[in-house]
Amino acid sequence: MAITKQKKVELVAGMTERLAKAKSIVFVNFKALPVSETKILRRKLLADNVGYFVTKKTLAKRVLGDLKAKGTMPELPGELSIAYGEDLLAPARETYAFQTTPRDKGSISIVGGIFDGEYKTREEMMAIATIPPLKVLRGMFVNIINSPIQRLAIAMGQIAESKGSAPVAKAEVPAEVAPTVEAVVAEAPVVEVAPAEVVAEVASVATEATA
Repeated sequence: MAITKQKKVELVAGMTERLAKAKSIVFVNFKALPVSETKILRRKLLADNVGYFVTKKTLAKRVLGDLKAKGTMPELPGELSIAYGEDLLAPARETYAFQTTPRDKGSISIVGGIFDGEYKTREEMMAIATIPPLKVLRGMFVNIINSPIQRLAIAMGQIAESKGSAPVAKAEVPAEVAPTVEAVVAEAPVVEVAPAEVVAEVASVATEATA
């Protein structure tokens, strides 16, 4: 059924309003996805403050062009829907989680997107989708920071025992140090970076910590 000119104007205006403040936009191809599954997807995304809507590609391209994102828009094959949100990671992460959930009928797949003002390919958005939530990343860094301190405590205990001193009860992070470590991690500025840079940074810290 053809869409009237007035309806197109309304759809474009609504889409523009939705995407104007989005920091992350995910382009999704869907095939034969039942209405029931679409409702489940919407609910899951909404739980993480991620919006979702189905759109015609011609209208979407008009709106996306006005956003003036850097780079080149990826190919948008088949039926198109869009997930979006102000969180940089949640739209891709939650869409990917639904994408990889087994189902009897229908499918969705990430085909690209816009991340922090730049167009991303399917592969780049898939990499973004697999970045753990910020809370998990902070926990990983706390463990990395704590690990050398724990080894130091073990070494100090072994030295004390070899010299006949009182043994160390447990190899734990000293009480006066632990709050400082956690405070540093909690108060450190959050820097949003590309997935490859996140991986490189984590690998670098882990290498130094275990050296």
